[in-house]
Amino acid sequence: RRGRAAVRATPGGGARATLSSPSSGIELVEKATKYTSDLKEMGLTMALIRRYVATDKNDLKKLKVFQEALSGIAPTEDDEIMRLSRVLEDLNGLRLDKAEEELFWAEREGLVVSDITDNAAGLTEAEKSEVATAIANITMYGVQGAVWNAIILFVVAISVVTFVGPALR
Repeated sequence: RRGRAAVRATPGGGARATLSSPSSGIELVEKATKYTSDLKEMGLTMALIRRYVATDKNDLKKLKVFQEALSGIAPTEDDEIMRLSRVLEDLNGLRLDKAEEELFWAEREGLVVSDITDNAAGLTEAEKSEVATAIANITMYGVQGAVWNAIILFVVAISVVTFVGPALR
């Protein structure tokens, strides 16, 4: 290809250029693979990452330079380097947002989370846990009661239709 330098990963984890290329292009390729790897570890698929890179405008130039970076081909032209660096800034922002989200959920793990108990003022975590358990039990018994009532009404209705209905004819 004209205007590009191929970059291949070496066994030591670094990268080397097979043609002369600016170091910023190689660094961008390394960042692209690292950011993509991080996002995959956070549960994003390549399809979602590509969709995020292409944005709502479906920018195929951004997507192409990103795909080439993942293939190990460093951009050499200034506009491609700028385009890839903008893509990487966006990906880094997405990566940081996903990390914040994971941290948020990790902090809430083990805590009682409920709209009812969270808005109750003056309750400790232990009291919130007790209240949440009581509410869960009340709800469970309420649903079971409604189901049993429906079953009993159904049996009564069938009995009336079966036994009383023929006697009225």
